[in-house]
Amino acid sequence: MVRIAILATHPIQYQAPLYRALAAREDVAIKLFFCWDFGVKETRDPGFGKTIRWDVPLLEGYDHEFVPNVSKRPGTDHFFGLVNPGAFSRMSAFRPDVIIVHGYAHATEHDVMLRARQKGIPVLLRGESNLLAERPAHISLAKRLALPPIFRRLGGALAIGTLSAHYFEHYGVPKERVFIAPYTVDNSFFQSQTGSVREEARAFRKELGIPEDDLVVNYAAKLIPVKGCADLIRAFAARPRPNAHLVLIGDGPLRGELESLARSLSARVHFVGFVNQKRMPAAYALGDVFALPSRFEPWGLAVNEAMNLGLPIIASDQVGAVPDLVGPDNGWVFPAGSVPALTRVLDEALAHPDARVSRGKASLRRIAAWDIPHTAEGFVRAARAVWSRS
Repeated sequence: MVRIAILATHPIQYQAPLYRALAAREDVAIKLFFCWDFGVKETRDPGFGKTIRWDVPLLEGYDHEFVPNVSKRPGTDHFFGLVNPGAFSRMSAFRPDVIIVHGYAHATEHDVMLRARQKGIPVLLRGESNLLAERPAHISLAKRLALPPIFRRLGGALAIGTLSAHYFEHYGVPKERVFIAPYTVDNSFFQSQTGSVREEARAFRKELGIPEDDLVVNYAAKLIPVKGCADLIRAFAARPRPNAHLVLIGDGPLRGELESLARSLSARVHFVGFVNQKRMPAAYALGDVFALPSRFEPWGLAVNEAMNLGLPIIASDQVGAVPDLVGPDNGWVFPAGSVPALTRVLDEALAHPDARVSRGKASLRRIAAWDIPHTAEGFVRAARAVWSRS
């Protein structure tokens, strides 16, 4: 049995089902070490622009502990937001054969990777980065200088998908040490109550004043500049579309500006605001097509979620999930930032009901092979491989 200690920034609603799946396996022993308690108690999320607390269990079903964070300004938005001097000693007490570190953007992650290397414990790094976005020259140079020495010393990397694997290989992780552990959501959570979810979606439409037979394009993400929400509103408003609605699920600092934009364009846009996890299946199900027009998106788990509700997908070419999850069979891809291209894609999606139905069915087929058990198997396979080499 391989013993795996996992360092994570904080409990995340998407990751908890994965940890439970790993804990349920008989061939591994795992323990989570969290650097911050965001999401467990009510905490202000600057991206949503409000105080939130997730309404699904984040800590049940797996062994875990919180390591004291001494940062003067705790958070994941800056390097010194996670400073946990006791992290490695706590992890060592678990006697791990392998350590998995989620990300490398904070002080604690680098400290743990360094100490693990000194003690001869192999480290697997999991990250979301890809090479899609053009970066300023100074940042590109800094990455070229700083990342290869760090990455070459890793036991291996856990890539979330195709573009993530390319990123790790580009910065020095040997190809044979890059393992795919797909970025997934709990498909069963979104699919287990299809009938009741559809009924709740009808009620949701009624709350918004949307007739049952009208068409809905929905979007679910924070209302922040990189998500391209203004592009989506402009593209939706560019054509007269009788009986069509755009529903924006999420909140954030751009909400007021986006509401003004929608009013100025006389667009039929509904701002729903933040929706907690338990109601998200119904929020997706009220739509006929899902759109994520991000100008920068390392992955885009909203795509996974929408596919579980059988929705065809519209995504920009800057969404990291596209190579693995979105193709001509289940959606449309357009160049990020191009309102005319997005307008044409919306035209095609809304004008052809048969295409929406067939692509929605293809979304369900694709996402069936991209689920929590596949990610858990990726973790275990990688851990065994690096442990056997240590």
